[in-house]
Amino acid sequence: MASFLARFLGIAVTALFCGLTNSSFASAADGKTLDLSKVEIVGTQEGSLPAKASALLTDEIEKRTGIRVPIVEGAQKPETPTIVIQTVAQFQDGKLPDGLEPPSRDDAYAIWVDQTQPSPTVMLLGFDERATLYAAGRLLRLLSMTKGKLELPADVRISTAPDVAIRGHQLGFRETANSYDAWDLKQYEQYLRDLIVFGANAIELIPPVSPDEPRGPLMPLHPWEMNQKLSALIGSYGMDVWMWVPVEADVNDPKQAEEELNRMRTLFQSCSHISDIFVPGGDPGHTPPDILLPWLSRMAAALHETHPDAGLWVSNQGFTPEQNEDLFNYLRTAEPDWLEGIVFGPWAKISLAEARARTPRKFRIRRYPDICHTLRCQYPVPDWDPAFCQALGREPYNPRPRAMAHIHNSLADLADGFVCYSDGITDDVNKTIWSASGWDNNLNVEEILSEYGRYFIGQEQDEAIVQGLLGLEENWRGPLLANENIEKTLAQWKEIEKQLPEASQTNWRLQLPILRANYDAYLKRRLVRHTQIEQEAKNQLRRAPKIGVKPAIDQARKTLAQVEDDDTAHDVRSKLVEQGKLLHESVRMQLDTPNYGANRPDRGAVLDYLDFSLNDSPWMEAQFAEILKLDDKQEQLRRIQQIVDWEDPGPGGYYDDLGRVGRQPHLLPATRENAWKADPGFVSSSQSEFGNRVNGNLLKLNDGKLSWLNQAETLFGKPLRMRYTNLDPSAKYRLRVTYTGRFRATMRLLADQSHEIHGPLPQPAEPWPIEFDIPQAATADGVLDLQWELLAQRGCQVAEVWLIKQ
Repeated sequence: MASFLARFLGIAVTALFCGLTNSSFASAADGKTLDLSKVEIVGTQEGSLPAKASALLTDEIEKRTGIRVPIVEGAQKPETPTIVIQTVAQFQDGKLPDGLEPPSRDDAYAIWVDQTQPSPTVMLLGFDERATLYAAGRLLRLLSMTKGKLELPADVRISTAPDVAIRGHQLGFRETANSYDAWDLKQYEQYLRDLIVFGANAIELIPPVSPDEPRGPLMPLHPWEMNQKLSALIGSYGMDVWMWVPVEADVNDPKQAEEELNRMRTLFQSCSHISDIFVPGGDPGHTPPDILLPWLSRMAAALHETHPDAGLWVSNQGFTPEQNEDLFNYLRTAEPDWLEGIVFGPWAKISLAEARARTPRKFRIRRYPDICHTLRCQYPVPDWDPAFCQALGREPYNPRPRAMAHIHNSLADLADGFVCYSDGITDDVNKTIWSASGWDNNLNVEEILSEYGRYFIGQEQDEAIVQGLLGLEENWRGPLLANENIEKTLAQWKEIEKQLPEASQTNWRLQLPILRANYDAYLKRRLVRHTQIEQEAKNQLRRAPKIGVKPAIDQARKTLAQVEDDDTAHDVRSKLVEQGKLLHESVRMQLDTPNYGANRPDRGAVLDYLDFSLNDSPWMEAQFAEILKLDDKQEQLRRIQQIVDWEDPGPGGYYDDLGRVGRQPHLLPATRENAWKADPGFVSSSQSEFGNRVNGNLLKLNDGKLSWLNQAETLFGKPLRMRYTNLDPSAKYRLRVTYTGRFRATMRLLADQSHEIHGPLPQPAEPWPIEFDIPQAATADGVLDLQWELLAQRGCQVAEVWLIKQ
């Protein structure tokens, strides 16, 4: 076969450079597209990666067109269009067309149309065998595929190589996944192929700790057996097989260290393909680096017993500054040959730039970006509206194409590539952005999304899909109540659904954005109504001095009870429930706990949160119960007044609901968008944090105030800052602050970096505002700078701040 191809290509190139033409082909070229509906693929050696490339083309073309492209042996038929798949090693006697660079490194390929043959010949030339898969994937993205039609632009001339060497995604077969754990091997293989089409070359597995690990209720196979099969499957496509393997034993104990080593050895022996092992230094794992690193040398030796070429990597996730010193000193002085590189992941307390600067060049750096979570994560949605935080949580369908391209591209030069953290398919668009950008970070987002839409959803709707996906990202910018993009985006996806009725019933990549567009609109409509209800209830409470405390509370309670019976957007709610069923059928998506077996409500089970209140009615009800127990009428009235005027700082004062977009004008940095672009992981700058309002196990709202659930936050010892300007220099001011947050931080507060407002103060057991005097010297210039400094725990968190003019 190889000798035939060499002869065939030699003739083709000779004809090309002799200037031969063919009138029938020229006619096709003049039309700018080639009709490939009768194309054949010149056969490749069975079992080889080019054969996988041929099968990929044949299968995916048939799904989209109904045309089964045959793979044939022997010479090209004169009147039959042909696709030829070859490696550079097989192409030794051939030449590429003028101006087309030959592939010269791993995964690189060239694609062109040979215009010298009696019929169109599409050439796919890979630097190596694996590269032919990426050439085939690119061809699939270039083809126009509709029922009964297969066309290609006649002027295709591409020679390309990836920007980064490692382009991967984590596909862990474990219960926490929102879909993967219910997949069989066939579904995994399809997803592997989909990732290959956009350039991914690595998959990271999360293997079970032992053969005895329990099988999850949705799993078609035991996790140990599935991990073995996945290792073999991924390896059969020539992809790198990574494994995420935390060390949770106390390896400072000789007995536990030996047991852990034997456990690792059993795992390595069970897998046919392992390219690299990633050991997180934390999250999970708590072994200090001075103990962990020497033990990892023993783990590397055990790995090399069965996989001699595999690399071992370690991250500094969760390392303290002192532990980071230990790590980088070890790398610099010991220069261990057993270590392949460093992984930069969530909860690394330094920037990627610092990690690269401190890591000797001998060691590579791999990024481990969390692209599947939206809050309490490495790259949270900046200043996300709390209503989204409550209802959608950490793991909704979250296409963030512009954000993901920026996060990838702005730091790409600092690492050798990435394997993205993922726990399901809600980040599918983000995976595509990372894969495509890892290949070529000059690609614009619209181009990537256009190919995504054309290939995965609908050829005729590609531009509408681009705008629809960008619209979903735009839905999450700014306050939800004021976001006019929500209904526009819903209308876009309704029209796409109308144009693609069959796909909307079977294609999960269309069903997911339809779900999100409807959910966003559902939330906004309910938020508008629940905000109105709360305001009506407060207006009734204001009548308490005239009609009495209990009658006013009774009226307010009756009004707030409308939340429980709220049928606002009931038609949209029904649509969401329907989408949940469709997604479970099409891709085993687990969108709620009772019907579809989601591991936890916060693991993408957004349908569990459809009916919860979006206003302060639970807190107000708790306050009512306390007020009615009081005997002092004046105190009752004071408490009611406190509810209705909670945010009022008085004349000349200011109130900031920190962590709520649009309500924190004094938080620094003031230019939020620019700060995010410079620091999307919030390593040095402030971000919005949101706590759990819903008890995840009982699915019950707590009675905390909404403003206590969101906070402004800084991490890794960075101070939290606010600034006030245009203050009255002659006035005295008082500060009221609410301290709450999951970190339960101990902080001290300074004004103008010199006046201590309060010393070390642990977070109160229960949230409630605390007041402090501000020295007049701090505001005498009309400007007040506040700075909270972290003394204990993971980060500064402040929920509310009033600056009150006395």
